[in-house]
Amino acid sequence: MLLSSCATTAPEPELTTPQKLQLWQQRQQQMSSFQTWGIRGRVALFIDNDVYNLGLNWIIAEDHSTLKLEAALGQGMIQLQRNAAEVSLTTSEGDSYYGQNAEQVLQQSTGWSIPVDGLESWIKGINHAQSSYTQTLDNTGLASTLTQDRWKINYLDYTRAELEQYNNPLLPHKIYMKRDNIALKIVIDQWQPEQNSSSSDLFPAFPE
Repeated sequence: MLLSSCATTAPEPELTTPQKLQLWQQRQQQMSSFQTWGIRGRVALFIDNDVYNLGLNWIIAEDHSTLKLEAALGQGMIQLQRNAAEVSLTTSEGDSYYGQNAEQVLQQSTGWSIPVDGLESWIKGINHAQSSYTQTLDNTGLASTLTQDRWKINYLDYTRAELEQYNNPLLPHKIYMKRDNIALKIVIDQWQPEQNSSSSDLFPAFPE
């Protein structure tokens, strides 16, 4: 009994770099087929000495996407929509903006340079296909860090998403990303299948 109580589970053996890369490639293939999804969560946006705490509701479908960012305590909301023809942004004050690039439209309306197109891939824990990148991998082939388009993305935590149609994959739960004077801390509270997003009451204040 004494020997049994002292027994410990042997640690998982460290994979070789080729083994990790093989798992990473499998991960990329799996996530490339993950085309319709929704998330609810929170974002802390740091720009110089300013911090913006925002609720996040993002729906991605094959032919359109809707991204809602809402300030705490009803202090305003923006809705960024993309379809095959254009990108449009509306604010809770009724202002509208239009363009062909989500990041440019968002910057025009708010001054925030958030890489929306890149985030569609980064939020899933993989790179996008439009530029070169580097990554570090953990022992399961998941990205610990990803550097692309001068952004450094740190994946702080993954969670098992209850998405049966995608075999319940491990997906990011906490992300911290930074470039120059701007940084984002993203906490994803729920991964969900693509569905209608109508609620504007996204979340309470971002926790300290």
